[in-house]
Amino acid sequence: MFMDISTLWLFAISATILTLIPGPDMLRALSNAMSQGAKAGLITVLGAVTGVMFHILFAIAGVTALIYSSSVLYESFVIVGALYILWVGVSIFINKNSLSIDNTKSKKSYKKLYAEGLLTNLLNPKAIIFTLAFIPQFIQIEVGRVTLQMLILGVELIIIMLLIQIPLVFLAGKITVNVKADSKIGIYINRFFGVIIVFLGLMVLFVRL
Repeated sequence: MFMDISTLWLFAISATILTLIPGPDMLRALSNAMSQGAKAGLITVLGAVTGVMFHILFAIAGVTALIYSSSVLYESFVIVGALYILWVGVSIFINKNSLSIDNTKSKKSYKKLYAEGLLTNLLNPKAIIFTLAFIPQFIQIEVGRVTLQMLILGVELIIIMLLIQIPLVFLAGKITVNVKADSKIGIYINRFFGVIIVFLGLMVLFVRL
């Protein structure tokens, strides 16, 4: 006996809904896609997915539970994550050239793009709470093999993230090509993404403080 198919489907539906809610990882990937093309957005997505992998492994090993149980450590981690999100939002807002694919000076290396995606999710408090509070709800204790169940759900989550975010970054890259990287459009899009990300960071800080 193993996990019910209905449980896997319910998790897939729930994870899809939550993934469709724009978070700092998705917004960062879309911004990079519109700045340097779809490949840049794809690399950012891969970095973000790697961050989720770490959280899943931490949850399995009990590290995330330890952070959550220690109020001082958990609050510190949340605040650091929120401050990083704020920094990301402000940097996008004030960067007037990041959406201009013709401006080679503003282009980031693939290593930096990957690191941005990784850190955005690795320091994202939502990812910690998600793996700690959401995934365990679908674990069937009576079946046993809890570690294997979490791994399966973790892989399912990663696949859903890729299926949703990869088409979005390619669409964002296509839109950028079509508008020919108009400088004014780029500035407006930058500010739009920046304001949303800053809002997410401030919301986390206000809730915690």
